[in-house]
Amino acid sequence: MSSAAPSPSVTNFEGKVFQDADFEGALFQNKLTFRNAQFHGKTNFSRVKFEAPSDFTGAQFLGDVDFSGATFTEPLLFNKIRFAAKINFARAHFQHDAHFSESEFAAETDFSQATFHAWGLFNKSRFKAGVSFQSACFRGSAHFEDVDFETDADFRRVRFIPFADFQRAGFRGNALFNNASVECKTLFQEARFAKLADFSDCRFTHPVNFSAAHFTGPANFEGVIFLQFVDFKEARLADSFIFSPSKGSEGLAPEIRFESVILERPESVRFQNISFEKITLMGTKLGDMSLENPRWPRRGLFKSSQRAVVYDEIQKEKPDPQKLAELYRDIRANLRQAGTTGDLGDLFYSEMEVRRKQRRGPHDRLYFLRRYCSPYTLLWLTCGYGRRPWRALAAAGAAALIYLNAGNG
Repeated sequence: MSSAAPSPSVTNFEGKVFQDADFEGALFQNKLTFRNAQFHGKTNFSRVKFEAPSDFTGAQFLGDVDFSGATFTEPLLFNKIRFAAKINFARAHFQHDAHFSESEFAAETDFSQATFHAWGLFNKSRFKAGVSFQSACFRGSAHFEDVDFETDADFRRVRFIPFADFQRAGFRGNALFNNASVECKTLFQEARFAKLADFSDCRFTHPVNFSAAHFTGPANFEGVIFLQFVDFKEARLADSFIFSPSKGSEGLAPEIRFESVILERPESVRFQNISFEKITLMGTKLGDMSLENPRWPRRGLFKSSQRAVVYDEIQKEKPDPQKLAELYRDIRANLRQAGTTGDLGDLFYSEMEVRRKQRRGPHDRLYFLRRYCSPYTLLWLTCGYGRRPWRALAAAGAAALIYLNAGNG
């Protein structure tokens, strides 16, 4: 095995060819370039300290390479690199920007317990074998836009702090994010999950966006904590989807947009012990979706007369009345099938109120007249659509008084 030793006066290894290069424990204090270099056999950079900018752009690692425990004090350029064999960055410290954009990782890749103190840039890279970021910490922005994960991607117990971007990322194997701590705005817009997408026991403290994401395999959000806005608008769920809060957080009411979601197997979609006080559902065909122990927002001037409604009616300035009425109908059918009867009456009342007040079209000139003079209005006034029977008694009493007064006259 040949050993390559760094020299302070030699910082340019551009285009060089190395065989079994061993830099273990070395210290590079000057700016260093390995642009377009070729590394054959086993390459060892473990515990190396790079105290100046390092440029590996275009390099080829044709055998196993070990950067475990390495420290990069200044920017690191690994753009457009091909790693043909196993690569190990476990416990590495990237104290400045780490550029891995448009690179190809052909074999097992290990970034477990690595720390990124600045930007971690992996956008448009391709992982052809399993990759692990297990227990890694991104103290700077994490960029995985348009990344292609051809097999399993392990982000278990990872920590994202300022920003995480997985827009349009393709997960063709299992996407494992369980027990992750996501302390920042996170984007999964238009991401593709071909197999299991496991976000169980995750904690999201900031907004997270799954809009237009496509879940072909099962999606697991059991025990998840959402503290701010979550967007699933126009996502597609082709398999099972389970969403439940973690123990001790059942009282939280996160704001979630679950609108126009395509459910290919609604019977496999389960919301368990979830508060719908701030969840919008407009445009989603609920079908046989399971709503276990749901809590609905209440509406009404007085506590005694408050009724269960859907958040869409409260949150939207002018919700489409037809879609809103259909949503109420779908939810009631869903709850009846599940044997949940607690809020059925209130939701029926709310649906009737929507139908009483809705326009018949954009040019409905009789809207205001019909709103107060229609069969819905009669039912509302006389018995509250069957939910306020005391109104019928009051109406009968009033009619009797009128009749008696007329007779006495």
